[in-house]
Amino acid sequence: MKGKDPDRLRSLVFLAFGVFSLNFAFAIYGSTYTNFLVNELGIEAFQIGVLESIREVPGLLTAFILGPMLHFTQPLLASLFLMVFGLGMCGVSTVSDWVQVVFWSVIWSVGFHCWNPIRSSITLGLSEEKEEGRRLGQMNSVASIAGMVAMAFVAIFSSLTAMSYRLFFIIGGLISVAGSLVVFRIRLKHESFRRTRLVFRRQYSIYYTLNFLEGARRQIFLTFAPFALVKVYGLNVTVIALLMFVSRVLTFFSSPYLGKLVDKVGPRLVLTVSYVLMIGNFLGFAYIHDVYVLLFLYVLNSILMVVSYISQTTYINELSPITDLVPSLAMGQTMNHIAAVALPLTGGIMWDVFGYEATFFIGVAVALCSLITTQGIRPKRVLE
Repeated sequence: MKGKDPDRLRSLVFLAFGVFSLNFAFAIYGSTYTNFLVNELGIEAFQIGVLESIREVPGLLTAFILGPMLHFTQPLLASLFLMVFGLGMCGVSTVSDWVQVVFWSVIWSVGFHCWNPIRSSITLGLSEEKEEGRRLGQMNSVASIAGMVAMAFVAIFSSLTAMSYRLFFIIGGLISVAGSLVVFRIRLKHESFRRTRLVFRRQYSIYYTLNFLEGARRQIFLTFAPFALVKVYGLNVTVIALLMFVSRVLTFFSSPYLGKLVDKVGPRLVLTVSYVLMIGNFLGFAYIHDVYVLLFLYVLNSILMVVSYISQTTYINELSPITDLVPSLAMGQTMNHIAAVALPLTGGIMWDVFGYEATFFIGVAVALCSLITTQGIRPKRVLE
């Protein structure tokens, strides 16, 4: 990371450490929890859908959780919620039934979802002018490195030892707690919020709509694509970890370039292309039964998720004044999770009634709606 201001660079390093710690833990969780739920707790598709829906409720309430707390500094809030995430992850290691999984999942979900908009705002606050997309891309690369390390860790220890799922969760949680202590040392010259009210403005309607649709698309894919690979195609935890490792490798190398691309051509064109590819991605999971093709589509989706995050965050940063940024990001995440709460349950029902392929047709419809909505984004020169 280049930067002439040593304080800015130091804070970027601290933020990168926090991003690494959370994503390391989340990657450990993501590469083991489906096998943990299926193999150790015997959870079925409907229960997975209900679990995911309940777990996404904190995301739905992000704007309302953060609203009363916005008079605190961003580093303090980032540290607090990263700590909550880590403790919740440790709690998952103690569960013995579905109800306990739900409880601890909600705890870490509060930390995870409240961390995200603050992390984005801090990144933008530490970015040089016209370098926002690049900095967002760099932080996504850090997240990818964390994922690669975590998934290599899981793949190696799950194949060579009898290391339990629960110990993986403890390790991830403790690393996140350590990250929270480092994040607290970040210093911002200009706080992007000092308001305690929510922001919901008509001029941000496209951003809200895209976040709503993104929540639906993300939950359908991230919940049921891995579940299909494990339940239908019988992939074990080592293969799932290696799949996620490959995804992280590609997002690590591509994220800075994708950020530069968004800075150069704007979010509208980038989102348009990505949503066309997403439509094909969901159609592939619905119609194609070659596991190797599905693995490729899973990796492609990981890259498209990065594109969506960078593009949407850059768009709202261009559109809103600095005092609206964190409240707008939080409201966007709330909109994201309105769909995210309902879709896993709906997808689980469709899986049980019509078969797993039917679940992915919802994703096709959502990606098509996103493509249409994106055409309403005006170029930056028009906004100015």
